[in-house]
Amino acid sequence: MAVYKRGRVWWYKFILAGKLVRESAKTTRKTVAIEAERARRLELEKTLAGMPVEKRTNRINSVADMVRLYQERYAVDHRGRTQSVLFSRGRLAHVVRLLGNTLLPDLTETAVRHYIKLRLDEGASGRTVNMEVGELSRAVGKPWSILWPKVRKQEERKDVGRALTSEEEDRLLEAATRARSPILGTLIQVGLLTGMRSGEFTGLTWSQVDMERRILTVGRAKTSSGTGRQIPMNEELFQVVAAHAEWFTGKFGETQSEYYLFPFGRPVPHDPTKPTTTLKTSWSNLRKEAKVQCRLHDLRHTAATKMAEAGVAESTMLALLGHMSRAMLERYSHIRMAAKREAVESLTTKRASVRFSDGVGTEMGTVPADPIIQ
Repeated sequence: MAVYKRGRVWWYKFILAGKLVRESAKTTRKTVAIEAERARRLELEKTLAGMPVEKRTNRINSVADMVRLYQERYAVDHRGRTQSVLFSRGRLAHVVRLLGNTLLPDLTETAVRHYIKLRLDEGASGRTVNMEVGELSRAVGKPWSILWPKVRKQEERKDVGRALTSEEEDRLLEAATRARSPILGTLIQVGLLTGMRSGEFTGLTWSQVDMERRILTVGRAKTSSGTGRQIPMNEELFQVVAAHAEWFTGKFGETQSEYYLFPFGRPVPHDPTKPTTTLKTSWSNLRKEAKVQCRLHDLRHTAATKMAEAGVAESTMLALLGHMSRAMLERYSHIRMAAKREAVESLTTKRASVRFSDGVGTEMGTVPADPIIQ
């Protein structure tokens, strides 16, 4: 082993498996150079033994560096899935804000716990924090359970979603008629009348609309069971889509198959070759105007609840909504109080009051309503 100087920088050299290794330690300190040589030798010995070795470049990358590289790869691997790319960016935005300057060796369990505490203090939900840390682990390239095995996931609420009341639906749709966006009301109606996820209906192209057969075909979905599923248009939805097609034709000349139903551009769409990317601002303004507290995803919950209350078969609901399990379906369908109240009206413990004689006198008694009293 030997360390030596070239100018102000220390280098090291050694022979391993008959090969001369000569590299810069990238330091002006001899003690650090000696440690660098030992670490490099150990790394190469592990490689010779067939043991996995962490890439050297990962040691000096910051969290922001890893996120940037991850998002570049993600955008390529998920080309055509705009909502997935936006989801990833949204989850990692807070990670970069709070952990961006942290070097990977310093991304310890303590650092992750501190991040979780900061996000919870900011009002983020347990589910949001779990998604952010999970996306961070994917950016680093290893599972959460391996990177930070002692950091527990936050508890997630199981009742986050809810179904809108008829009055809330009316207020949202009425407020949409005053919105600057000419497509916002149509988006809400499609969500309520199909049960599609927001990414599914914002990604619809005219090739997925069959006006003759009155069928919408979902493109890429969150689940394999949801991708390519067909949703029949009822009369109301058909009229909504037909009116939207008329507006679209007047705006863009024709409904070419590759054009998106809900084109890019705010507040007025102007590019039908790209889908609308985000509804965050317009949706927030609409809720405030309508005085309705809900999420865009609650349109899907509402559709599922209406079908459940109407007695639609579970298998049919699964086919329409694109879920993989009954447990997930149950999470989406919320039997509302009005339906519960109607259901309990069929329950009774009342017994018919009749007069009967005991042979001595006549008195009032109660017996079940259905037996025939002689």
